[in-house]
Amino acid sequence: MRTHLIISSIALAAATGAASAQEACSTYEIQRGDSLRELAIKVYATEDYRIIYDANRDTIGSNPNIIRVGDVLTFPCLEDVGRAAPEPETEAERMAAEMAAELVKAAEERAAKAIADAEARVAEAQQASDKAVIEAKAAAKKEIEAARAEGAALIRNAGDGTRPEIRDRQLLLITGGNYAPFTDEALPNRGLYTNLVETAMLRAAPEQAYKIQFVNDWSSHLDLLMPTLAFDATFPWSRPNCEEAETLSESDRNRCETYNFSNPFYEVVDTFFAKDGSGYETSLSYAEFVGTTICRPEGWSTSHMDAVGLYEPAITILRPVDPDECFHAVMDGRADLVAIEAHLAVEAIGRLGYEHKIIENPNLAAIKSLNVMTHKDNPDGEAILETLNQGLAIMQQSGEWRDIVSTALQYQMENG
Repeated sequence: MRTHLIISSIALAAATGAASAQEACSTYEIQRGDSLRELAIKVYATEDYRIIYDANRDTIGSNPNIIRVGDVLTFPCLEDVGRAAPEPETEAERMAAEMAAELVKAAEERAAKAIADAEARVAEAQQASDKAVIEAKAAAKKEIEAARAEGAALIRNAGDGTRPEIRDRQLLLITGGNYAPFTDEALPNRGLYTNLVETAMLRAAPEQAYKIQFVNDWSSHLDLLMPTLAFDATFPWSRPNCEEAETLSESDRNRCETYNFSNPFYEVVDTFFAKDGSGYETSLSYAEFVGTTICRPEGWSTSHMDAVGLYEPAITILRPVDPDECFHAVMDGRADLVAIEAHLAVEAIGRLGYEHKIIENPNLAAIKSLNVMTHKDNPDGEAILETLNQGLAIMQQSGEWRDIVSTALQYQMENG
């Protein structure tokens, strides 16, 4: 009998034993420790596991939460899922693209060699004293950063030659805590998303001074601190579907009218959680949620709910400031469902002691991007987003984005 490996769509399994190289336009045999989400991140740089699931429904079956060790999956080509780079239109563009690709490859090779050499020295030092290990790790970190910086410079030079404008003042960015694995001062690098933003700034404009401050009252970011221009940017926030403003709630329309958005630094699965045995944890249609009370924390976009008819009076919406209150509301009967991002839910459910009591409905998830926002009244806002977008592109080209994401998610799996 074939072993069944059951993996929740809201958690990444331990990577030990998983194959290290997956590519689009190929097939892949599922290893112990794999999950559809982790595979989607590695192959397509997105958490949207439905890219893989939709192409392999006959193999996986009706439940994307259950994948079986030994099954062979097909990874669609990039152009088939709309993630292929555009073809150059002129000979000059083609030559520039080839030169850029060579520089990117050189950057990746330099960084890979530096990392491999550094890891080898750390392993060798582990046979000696603790002091030798500490010194080797410090030296390794310095060498890896130097290789990454050199690679980023190569990629910048491979572009169109433009550099983000360096402002002669310190930029102030704001985020909040209690949002593992993305932002929290207790996490390594103050969280996955914080690390991505800081690295993007460093790669695109290493001379630019900036500071990131944590204010855990998330609603104050949009209600007070950003409108008064006390801060230049805030993260991470989802971008509503601003192109269809008529379908949005008033708060989401206001977000579209008031803020500009960076390119997505990360994509998350926004889904529903319900009390075990309520029936809502297995619902297959949004229509089954009509008449329920749905808890969605204050400040979180409701655009994906609005788009499928889940707005008042069809439902009653509960909007506490603290996301934990949503899970308490489900347990004490004040709410039927929590509509929330999956990573945060996993952490909160475990911390609050609600494991096996509140569970995910995997059938009605939505993929949402997490972006940096600047206020439209900020004269430096668009330049800041341009800088961050350029840094993000450098990280994605060099492979550093994948390294940061996989390291942070591995830490989250191992440390809860």
